[in-house]
Amino acid sequence: MGRSNTIARATAVIAFFTLLSKVLGFIREVALAYVFGASAATDAYLVAYTVPNVIFAVLGGALTVTAVPLFASYASAGKRDEAWRLFAVFSTLLGLVLLAVVLAGVPCARQIVWLVAPGLPEGTARLAASLLAVMLPGVLFLSLANLFYGLLNANNIFGPPALGPVVTNIFIVASILAGLKFGITAVAAGTLLGYLAALVLQLPCLQRAGFTFRPALEFRHPGLKRALGLMLPVMVGTGIGQVYLIIDRILASGLPEDSISALNYASKLILLPQGVLVMALSTAIFPTLSGRAAAGDSGGYARALLRAVKTVLLVALPAGVGLAVLREPVVKLLFMRGAFDEQDAAMTVFALLCFSFGLAGQCLGPVLTRGFYALQDTATPVKVGVCTVGLNLVFSLLLIRPLAHGGLALANSPAAAFNQATASFLKPFCIFCRIHGVVLSGSRPIHRPDTDQVSPARNLHRCYSR
Repeated sequence: MGRSNTIARATAVIAFFTLLSKVLGFIREVALAYVFGASAATDAYLVAYTVPNVIFAVLGGALTVTAVPLFASYASAGKRDEAWRLFAVFSTLLGLVLLAVVLAGVPCARQIVWLVAPGLPEGTARLAASLLAVMLPGVLFLSLANLFYGLLNANNIFGPPALGPVVTNIFIVASILAGLKFGITAVAAGTLLGYLAALVLQLPCLQRAGFTFRPALEFRHPGLKRALGLMLPVMVGTGIGQVYLIIDRILASGLPEDSISALNYASKLILLPQGVLVMALSTAIFPTLSGRAAAGDSGGYARALLRAVKTVLLVALPAGVGLAVLREPVVKLLFMRGAFDEQDAAMTVFALLCFSFGLAGQCLGPVLTRGFYALQDTATPVKVGVCTVGLNLVFSLLLIRPLAHGGLALANSPAAAFNQATASFLKPFCIFCRIHGVVLSGSRPIHRPDTDQVSPARNLHRCYSR
């Protein structure tokens, strides 16, 4: 089967499970709105939910983008057994570090809530702290699951990792229904169980792929230093991206009650195109990009990346317009029932309109960033991200006074557009300019005489950066 067919099939599998997960995610949000509405309890849950997910986004994303190209480089050199041994060491170290984070974080839950949402009323803040103490162990489960996702993807196994969020959402939906009797604490407990279930789901698939976990700590393993070297810049970059969410939570906590909930419901709608197709495409194409980069195949790498960008824009641009135009009927159709009243709907509709302007920029992010990571260039996304977060903060402070929570949503749009425009015109633009020369001339992969001893991925990156 050709590489393009493999990517297409993988994208279809991931998109199917992602769509199923998003449908369940909407059912989750509809159930949350029905049972709790846009209330203090919902705000407390969302603040508590933010903390483990921010840690996971910083750490888990770094684990995936480290695992795939690193495993590909070992596999291309015929060292698959050594790659499995490296990741057994890595997962042991990761588990111990995360366990220490959880044990230290649970007693400090109230202080963590204050850092994330300092403007919450005292009663809501105490409730958020108790929910956070329940959900914080999910950091361990989420991060290990994401490492395993990356290892499975590196072995061209995409179904079970994509099924993980489906299982998590099933647990959360069930716990929200249980919340009718047991309150918002049941939702926190169900969220934790969902994270654990997603982790357990991957274990049989990993074993069949060849991974046998044996706890080991080999600090001198030659691949461990390389893995950490790739991972740390990615953590910084994804951490900068999560500052978006922290800024929203901090500023929204000082706005009228229900603002955090309205932003949450609107963001779930606006990110549906990204969640279904864009994340599926970026996940499916990442092993291909990493493999092309490791082999020094500049033409194949560039063609795959350009094709992905075109596909994303084909979906994101009309989706943004459609959500902006149909914002009110969409919000009322999905959420207008139970405890979710007219005021909640009006706040969510306004936030959705403001979010819609930045959809294309947000959707391009995962694809372009994975393109950098496949080249083992983790520095450029960090540099662009720092500027983007600064721009986001400036716009948030300027717009929050006249537009309230809508200003926070609107601030993400120019920041996201700046992020992707800058990333595209720094290096990917140069890549795209070179693509057509490679494709039309039929030339061999680019190699510079003075870089013959450099790894193929780094050689490819240096050629593109000239």
